[in-house]
Amino acid sequence: QSSFSKITVVGQVRTPGSVPYREGMTVMDVVLASGGLAEFAAGNRAKLVRKDANGKTVEKRVRLEDLMKKGRLKENVAMMPGDVLIVPESYF
Repeated sequence: QSSFSKITVVGQVRTPGSVPYREGMTVMDVVLASGGLAEFAAGNRAKLVRKDANGKTVEKRVRLEDLMKKGRLKENVAMMPGDVLIVPESYF
């Protein structure tokens, strides 16, 4: 199982770590496979970090809270093998 066939989830999810990549996987699948957003997650400040074909790192903002709590499906972006999803902690 190479690191390219999985997705890494760090930060404020219930079980951070690696999720095996499946064809057609979306960011919602990845969050659910990680046990959902943790209590203090700043879901709308989540970032998807991906290396493009040229090996350049590209960051995309994902509004996970709008997706998970309001069902805003346009936020349900497709995942790629090797992606890293970062869910920051909310500030009080």
